[in-house]
Amino acid sequence: MTRRAHDFYPTPSWATRELLNRVDINGTVLEPCVGAGDMTRELAAVGQLRTNDLDVTHQADSHEDATNKRWWNTLPQYDWVITNPPFNVAHKILPHACEHATKGVAMLLRLTYLEPCEGRDMWLSVNPPHRLIVLPRISFTGDGKADSVTCAWFVWEWFNDRRGVEIVMPRQATQELFGEAANA
Repeated sequence: MTRRAHDFYPTPSWATRELLNRVDINGTVLEPCVGAGDMTRELAAVGQLRTNDLDVTHQADSHEDATNKRWWNTLPQYDWVITNPPFNVAHKILPHACEHATKGVAMLLRLTYLEPCEGRDMWLSVNPPHRLIVLPRISFTGDGKADSVTCAWFVWEWFNDRRGVEIVMPRQATQELFGEAANA
């Protein structure tokens, strides 16, 4: 399978709602890899939102490279940084996000992100996520077919003692899990 340009795989809204149902997110939020804005529709309700995306064809407040430390250094601190980053550069974005978030960071990543691979192994060994919210397989293709890998919200929270792994079960209330993308 050919990778999409900029590793762009939109987040279904149900996945963002699952995060918001489990994590107390409020205040200012930075979405540094906004893509088509799928997550922002859900995040807009939690506070002041700023968006960024490298791809100038996507509507965003800015179009900067979220892997670039110089860009992060021009930003004020945000309460939260929340994103579904391009997986191939997530390890470059995550440390910057953690430095600039005053309450926490939530990133939608494949569970394989926990593998101790070069580029993220040392950082993750010192900064493991506080919580994992494991989701049912997501259809990122728009045809309703689930992806072949499981994703989770990797959550770092500075002022919450809650730790562990949560499993989101498919249920009647989230029947859209496997059909939302096909209806978009």
